[in-house]
Amino acid sequence: MRRLIDPEVMRSCEAEYFRASGVASIDVMEVAARALAEVTLERFPGVRSAFVACGPGGNGGDGYACARMLREAGMDVRVFAAAPARSADAVVNAARVNELICDGGAEGSRTPAESGAARGDTAAIDEVPDLWVDCLYGTGLSRAPSGAAAELILRMNRDRAAGARVVAADIPSGLDGRTGARFAPCVEADCTVAFQFAKPGHVLGDGLDACGELIIADVGFPDSAFPADLPVQIEPGDLRGMFAPRRRNIHKGKCGHLLIVAGSFGMAGAAALCAKAALRSGAGLVSIACPASVVPILQTLAPCAMCVPLPERDGAIAPEAVEPLRAALAGKSAAVIGPGLSRRACAGAVATVLEGGLPAVVDADALNLIAEDPALQSKLRPRHVLTPHPGEAARLLGRACSDPIADARALAGLGAAAVLKGASRVIAGEEEVFVSASGAPGMARGGSGDVYSGVLGALLAEQSSRTVAQSAAAACELHGLAGELAQAKYGPRGMNSADLIEFLPEVFRRYVD
Repeated sequence: MRRLIDPEVMRSCEAEYFRASGVASIDVMEVAARALAEVTLERFPGVRSAFVACGPGGNGGDGYACARMLREAGMDVRVFAAAPARSADAVVNAARVNELICDGGAEGSRTPAESGAARGDTAAIDEVPDLWVDCLYGTGLSRAPSGAAAELILRMNRDRAAGARVVAADIPSGLDGRTGARFAPCVEADCTVAFQFAKPGHVLGDGLDACGELIIADVGFPDSAFPADLPVQIEPGDLRGMFAPRRRNIHKGKCGHLLIVAGSFGMAGAAALCAKAALRSGAGLVSIACPASVVPILQTLAPCAMCVPLPERDGAIAPEAVEPLRAALAGKSAAVIGPGLSRRACAGAVATVLEGGLPAVVDADALNLIAEDPALQSKLRPRHVLTPHPGEAARLLGRACSDPIADARALAGLGAAAVLKGASRVIAGEEEVFVSASGAPGMARGGSGDVYSGVLGALLAEQSSRTVAQSAAAACELHGLAGELAQAKYGPRGMNSADLIEFLPEVFRRYVD
């Protein structure tokens, strides 16, 4: 698992480390710049010319030092500053690179002062370099770039479109290191070299597109300088260790019995997707408690699942279904409620599942019913998992969502574990936060969430030693990896949510079994 650190926490820990240890910050800057230069030379071995864009602070200091190292490696380097170096370390490194280029003097090389680029002005230079190194802004940016910095970002992106490669120091300039939100303009990088830790913005939101390849460079800080309980990004290689192997001497009753409370007239397909995903994710038995009228549909779509017909009104689960549903929960090991439920379903069905004592996935219209009823919210427990997309999360929290990790933690504050869906998913439990960044654009289809609920329901039903949040994180990663395989076969436009189920067995075979 890859640890993630909030930019503000990173800055605070760095400052305390320098104060307590006596290590000079410029020495660490030298290590960071060396890592940036080495990655650049390794990833792009044919590069002969580089333009380096520097801001006035520490990120710019990294850039000045990197420019010096690239020049020492024989590259033709030009440095463009959005503003004069301001931080002490940046001033020192600006002077060092200025002295090297002035004294060593490769033809066509420029310092900021010589080129007039202290204003970030590249308009007079038509040349497209082999590569740009983006060292304008660090991870703490909280507003849109402007002035000379914005001009340099636009130039970098324009040159990239013309064939130049772009390497970003710590984070692409214009990307929020905390949330992954993209300001305008924002650098589009081929490669990002993050120092010491990845930041949430690298793997959330627009960071998935803007960062390109993400490389983490150890710059020498000891682990003791940082909190032990940082959020972590779950990766494919982590999955095998999260599952116990299944013994040869096993039967269906040992693999968990999942009850899915789902479906309504016109939305039976959601229940079927959920059930079929659960059956492809290791559940020994799956039963669907649904309106009686949709039982024939579900028995056809998901013949390996059993059905429990419930009383209905207007095609949705009726209040009279509460007692039969309570009886259906007996003997089960986990539950899912919500896929295709519709808001016409009675709130008592949600209450019955929440009160049933089972680990339960709460999705779709079950979330909307909870958002409308404070009495239902009071029934949430740590054994439950809320799985909202941002719109559903906003209804649960009573406010707009803007910071995925903070929002997931707020959802967990309602009393249950939470999975905040998106291109990356943030999972929050009582004391754990995970990010799963697997997945593909083709997963942006109705029904993908129903498939996820089935996967997670199956993982909860097998009653492993994992915490609820760990099961939710594992399910997110499995779901995303299935999406990657489905897109590889069908493409980002041609795949649909049912294709995820097709590839779940392959994902389990590759990464779990």
